[in-house]
Amino acid sequence: MQVTVVSETAPDERNEAGRQLRQATTIRQSLLADDTADGLSFTVNRTGWLSGDNASRTPRHHHAFQQIRWAETGRANYAPGQYINEGEIGYFPRGAYYGPQLRDEGVTVTFQFGFNGEKQHGSPLWNEYLPVALEKLKANGRLERGVYIDTDPETGDERERDSVDALYTVQYEMHTGRKFVVSDPGYDSAILMRSAAFDYYQADNGVEVKHLGNFFDHPGLNADVAFSMARLTGGSYRLGTDRAQVAWTRDPGLRIGETDHPGDTFVYSPRGEETLLSSTVAVELYVVTFPRLD
Repeated sequence: MQVTVVSETAPDERNEAGRQLRQATTIRQSLLADDTADGLSFTVNRTGWLSGDNASRTPRHHHAFQQIRWAETGRANYAPGQYINEGEIGYFPRGAYYGPQLRDEGVTVTFQFGFNGEKQHGSPLWNEYLPVALEKLKANGRLERGVYIDTDPETGDERERDSVDALYTVQYEMHTGRKFVVSDPGYDSAILMRSAAFDYYQADNGVEVKHLGNFFDHPGLNADVAFSMARLTGGSYRLGTDRAQVAWTRDPGLRIGETDHPGDTFVYSPRGEETLLSSTVAVELYVVTFPRLD
């Protein structure tokens, strides 16, 4: 189990590679991360976005991994005229295009996760390839404000790609000797969940639950990513052993074991472990259940 409190987590220092790939100035905190034995790799980061010259701009693009965005404050742009408003959740399926986007306001918590090389950023294995991969990119093109620009070998025309996707392509080929392929999207675009519009039902004494959605980007009985919320008023909510889960709350009073936690607490319960969440005051939780492929 990992427990992270936002107020106790120092902002990250963006390294040289990060500055080249994403040139925007942000206030970023690494909250949770793991590389599991069953191939799941994920990171959870909290980012405060700045405006003007420090805003983050990316072209229309897609990824081989899956992504979740929760707007903690303000609103998060993900395509022209499309926003995740405060308290809402956006799900970005693997392969689905989104953008161009301008991220210049509010605070967003972002999950990125995938299996067996779909998600490379943040893993020690892939970081070993990072310096050489960056040099390969710069030898064949240029990085400008989060965009990689090079010449399309098939057409001879200049093309623009998201810099992270360009990096993943090179790293994957270096590691496996195979071409990096982004799967065709099963879902056409990002999915916005307006969490406040869903109703709670009584699940147990002092526990209410509402389900927001289940989405399958992989085959298998447990291969969905599931979104739900729980409201505790003296009861307990169990994060089970079957699949990895992350829960978080803005409210103070979340109890794990014998310890009460302040507001803005994030909890990671890995597969194979059980975590019991309770409270003595009203606490509202967001819960993400990760896919399992076996």
